[in-house]
Amino acid sequence: MSEKVLESAKIALEECRPNDAIIALEPLVEYDDENVDALVCLGIAYVQAEIPEKAVEVLERADKMVEQHCVVELFLGRALWALGKLVSAEDRLREALRLDPSQPEACIDLGRILYQRREYREALNHIERASEHFPDEVGLVFLHALILYRLGDFTLATEYWEQVHRLEPYLMSGISNYAYILLLQERSFEAASFVGYANTIDPDDYRSQILLGELRFQSGDREGALECFGKVLDKDPLNIEALSKLAVIARNASDEKSCREYLSRAEMEVGRDPESWRGLCNAYPLLGMCEEYVDCLIRWTKADKNAAAPWVVLAAEYDKQGKLEYSRNAWRTVFELRGYVKIRCLDCKSEVRLPYDSVKGFDVYSARVCDSCGAKINMPMGLPVD
Repeated sequence: MSEKVLESAKIALEECRPNDAIIALEPLVEYDDENVDALVCLGIAYVQAEIPEKAVEVLERADKMVEQHCVVELFLGRALWALGKLVSAEDRLREALRLDPSQPEACIDLGRILYQRREYREALNHIERASEHFPDEVGLVFLHALILYRLGDFTLATEYWEQVHRLEPYLMSGISNYAYILLLQERSFEAASFVGYANTIDPDDYRSQILLGELRFQSGDREGALECFGKVLDKDPLNIEALSKLAVIARNASDEKSCREYLSRAEMEVGRDPESWRGLCNAYPLLGMCEEYVDCLIRWTKADKNAAAPWVVLAAEYDKQGKLEYSRNAWRTVFELRGYVKIRCLDCKSEVRLPYDSVKGFDVYSARVCDSCGAKINMPMGLPVD
């Protein structure tokens, strides 16, 4: 009888019916509390049903009864993660990986935890190793792109978003992120089809409106951009990106009162999410507010621990202002956070990424020679900000 119950529960789990599995398994586990298979299945069902407290309790019981069980470690890691116990979850997932490195699920979950803890460089190293074994695992490719985005390496992140789209053409988050990073690089012509695609799939999603608004803004369609960002605020009145861009549009229309109001609202909301700093920071140079721009970038570096993205922009801004020592120190921080030095030849546009040695360092004011075309690369112009 117990075997039939267990088999029906496994089928329910495969069909994503965790509550049915729980109803079947709870009496079985109560009757036979040493049935390891039933405990493991019940723990998985609790994880799927988003009841992590019970999942941890059941899986820890199973863990004491068996040794080195990859599935137990994996789902214990997920349950602990759901409870916000990231360190314990990381330990369990690393053990699951050690026990069975052939499964990508633990690789993806571990990468996500490192990303959530803002350990971007460690997450990048982990994902690069995992990608050697699972090059077309969309979850890993997606995560790879997210990490590179936080490290401010937009060109490489773009390649990975392109791969995500190739692997999962109808994935809305892949489409919107691909379009967004193209727009950040002002590659509006390339972004246009993906912005249109996002608005076809889900025109009511505020992210689609943000993309369309940014595309129209870059194309000089002020009225169209105004309409899009207004729709975003209708759905999300606290959206910093929309508020910041509306401030710029108002300034361009010589509406100083509206500009101040939008900017003030954006400044009041910034900080809830580390990524919110980007939307505000991007507005200041368009408003001619240089001091506020630098201050915002500095605050962003503190808000998003280990993110290289704000440091890249800060280094370039310091160089523009002639603060060379400040710029040198900012670039050094970029290299340390990334673990590599990204160099682009201005002649042939080729890019190289050199491993960074923190002992030897890297001179950001010493010219180099391009390996591809032999042209002289003057620094720091050869250190791209995208």
